[in-house]
Amino acid sequence: MGPRIRRGSPGVGYGMSRAKTEPAPGPGSRPKLVYVIPHLSEDETGHFAHIPALLAELGHRTDVIAVVERGRPPARLPGVRRVIPIGDRGLARRLLRTLLIIQRCSAAGYRTYFLRYSRTFTAVLLLTYPLFGHRVLLWRSGMSDLVEPGEARPVARRLDEAVNRVLSRLVHRLVTGPETMVGYMSRRWGVPRERVALLYNDIDADRFAPLPPAERERARAARGWAPEDFVVLFVHRLAYRRGTRLLPGLFHGMAAAGVPVRFVVAGDGPDRAHLERAAADPACAGRLHVLGPVPNRDLPALYACADCFLMPSYEEGFPRVLLEAMATALPIVTTDAGGSADVVGPGYPYVSRAGDTAPLLRHLLAVAAMPPGDRHELGRRLRARARDEYSTRRVAAMLAGLL
Repeated sequence: MGPRIRRGSPGVGYGMSRAKTEPAPGPGSRPKLVYVIPHLSEDETGHFAHIPALLAELGHRTDVIAVVERGRPPARLPGVRRVIPIGDRGLARRLLRTLLIIQRCSAAGYRTYFLRYSRTFTAVLLLTYPLFGHRVLLWRSGMSDLVEPGEARPVARRLDEAVNRVLSRLVHRLVTGPETMVGYMSRRWGVPRERVALLYNDIDADRFAPLPPAERERARAARGWAPEDFVVLFVHRLAYRRGTRLLPGLFHGMAAAGVPVRFVVAGDGPDRAHLERAAADPACAGRLHVLGPVPNRDLPALYACADCFLMPSYEEGFPRVLLEAMATALPIVTTDAGGSADVVGPGYPYVSRAGDTAPLLRHLLAVAAMPPGDRHELGRRLRARARDEYSTRRVAAMLAGLL
């Protein structure tokens, strides 16, 4: 049974459009920003690992305090005035800690907050607005229409959606990207279009970069991959909405076509056990590899050793994994979920409609059949787009412009 799509009905906005905001910085002064990070550790496996590079660049323009809700962040981050961890603790202690942080930031003149999906922190900011008069910019960029087969949590889901709708309407600006997601987020959460701001995700194209040919061959050999192996890489959360249950079928389809294929899967999530069972099938001949979570610092070499990146998602927002693959000059096969087609650019040929598996297989086979020089040129163009459109410097300037 395929996924059903639940459509959200637009509501009536009742946000803080008349709320007072900070005065514009005077000549020679710098904006002040509190950037709230949901999770950060030195061995971070999620996309929040990219935020320190953005903050380092943003620090050239802005005085930044970083608040980390969970994880074990480093004591210092380049470009950041102060790193404040909240830590894993009970809800009451987290709320009190959050309130004290807001009070201290306000006393130091920090009244603009940028948050990524941080619902508890956002709620506390909204409740304390009459006391501190801060300005709240909330980033959201995920689709949330899919109802998975067998999902039986209608009450919890409706409550979750109601909370997201209220928070999205009450903040000063809802921030999202890429372009397709601006209209989607406005409609999905009933936020007037003029209160939805565009902001890209960024990629460090120096850290995510292709390897020299000889070094690449040595790295592949160290992993046990033969020169003739066509390595398809998947890096993402292992969940139904990311298309992970399509991976075994796509692997077998390529193998049946005579491609010496390897599928390498990096990530964790509820579908991990499903994929591990599929990988243990003798029919896979040990060529479907489930690596589990991989620290983001180790991902560049993994991308650089692959031949193609696959993202068969049903739902997306602004997938950072596409930027990682593009910066590494890796050809991509993806669906058009969320803003994915925006990210790879207009006219990119290997994009299929979300949920349509036959074109995904055709695209994979087409990339595998390409002469190596053509694959290299395809990857080169994707890398150039990542450097030009999604550089950390450009995105830091976009965020500074919202302040």
